[in-house]
Amino acid sequence: MTVDQTLTGADLLLAAAAEVRSWEGEISEARGRQVRWVAGEYGRALARADHPLGSDADARSLFRRGAVDCYLELAGRGLLRVRAAAKTPSGDHSRQIRIEVLALLAKAVGVRADLPPQPDPAAKPPVPKRARSLLRTSLEELADQPDALPGQIRMLAIGATAADTGARSGELCACRIEDLAPSLEELRLVRRPQGWSKAEAYVELIALSGLSRAALRRWLKERHALMERVRGTTTALWVSLHANHRGGYPVPPGTPLEPRGLFRAWTKTVGQTNGQMAGEPSWAPLPTRMEQLRRGVSPKAVPAPTQPDAERAAQLLDDVAGHGRALAQALRSDEPGTTAELEARLACRKAVREAWAEGIEHVVQLSALAEAGLSDDAALAAAGWEPVLLAAIDRATGWGRPSKAKAV
Repeated sequence: MTVDQTLTGADLLLAAAAEVRSWEGEISEARGRQVRWVAGEYGRALARADHPLGSDADARSLFRRGAVDCYLELAGRGLLRVRAAAKTPSGDHSRQIRIEVLALLAKAVGVRADLPPQPDPAAKPPVPKRARSLLRTSLEELADQPDALPGQIRMLAIGATAADTGARSGELCACRIEDLAPSLEELRLVRRPQGWSKAEAYVELIALSGLSRAALRRWLKERHALMERVRGTTTALWVSLHANHRGGYPVPPGTPLEPRGLFRAWTKTVGQTNGQMAGEPSWAPLPTRMEQLRRGVSPKAVPAPTQPDAERAAQLLDDVAGHGRALAQALRSDEPGTTAELEARLACRKAVREAWAEGIEHVVQLSALAEAGLSDDAALAAAGWEPVLLAAIDRATGWGRPSKAKAV
């Protein structure tokens, strides 16, 4: 796809934005939204009498310093927003994003952009150790509340996971059921640092605390109950609790959370929880911005492949099947709890974990274990699988695990 060089003004900017957003592997979903936003803003600037260019501006004129500076000044004053009530000034961060996007738009139309320099962003101070300790204490106190509401249960799981992983909201929203280790002791996280392209993303396996594992168990139960009440399936770990609207269309509950929805849900539930828990022993108000959860976190992480290596995956799956057969035989013996059974459990759990770390899908492992004689929840729990995760996998696949499908 190339930009039509006969276009001018706002039409040229929109065509350039479409070109940039088509760069698969280079442009993230968030950056794509920013590209569309800046192109729309600049197009509206051209319609104003106080901008030196008009609808007939060609590519070279659009990216000259004077025209760019005028656009940035109007945008910074909030004069290019669509909604009149939202015409408030924007800060340095928005200006930096606009300049980065203008460089992409100029590249798309094949001209050199004369852009103002970007100051280095101010470093955000990490959350002190004492504050992180109070945060974890608050989350633990919430975990002890047996009557927590669904929104609070989800918030607890998200907060505990963010405090363990230091994940950004977009990284959390991208998490799937598949990214949870069978034992819930680890999480696979695709890191997408701000300003990086999709091609530069990388994968880490991060150890989860006991608090996160307990919170995830509660959330997976709540998630399962929610998904039982709605149609369809989803593999997203974090889903909406209520019906909503997106792009002017109704969206049912149980749909994957997006970063904006996650932010709104977190802020709303934290505010309610802080008011509800005020005065409780050791309670310290939770931060209303998720950014405060991840700053200062140094997670226990190891690198992982973005895609499984076919040869290694085949070997690991053979190991899962072999250790599964040994465990099934030990479980059928007349002497449960023997050293041999314990060793079989540990060996099978290790094989399952290594296969998951390589990126072998849950259903593929479960199919191999079913063939090996481990099909019911009790046997799979002996192999290291959390029952609440098995239920989530059932729901995500729509028809159930391979072992259940065979029985139908």
